[in-house]
Amino acid sequence: MSLNKYTKAELLEMLSSSGIDAKPSMKKDELIELLAKAAEPALEETMIEASASEENSESNTKPSASQPVFLVVGVFVALAILAWIIL
Repeated sequence: MSLNKYTKAELLEMLSSSGIDAKPSMKKDELIELLAKAAEPALEETMIEASASEENSESNTKPSASQPVFLVVGVFVALAILAWIIL
């Protein structure tokens, strides 16, 4: 997400809503840097949680039975159509 598109006032509001103290005298680039540093730990936590959930979901997944069922049903439908054509 590009923070350059936000105004200085919007950046200050984002920082204050995140609980980060920023001075209004700071430059826009400094505010963006503060927001980026604040987002890094949250991003790392999100990535760790996502990788942990992937590991759990991979070990608990069961194979799907829908493909063999569709294959059997398809064969029976094809046989029924052939029998109808022949008779």
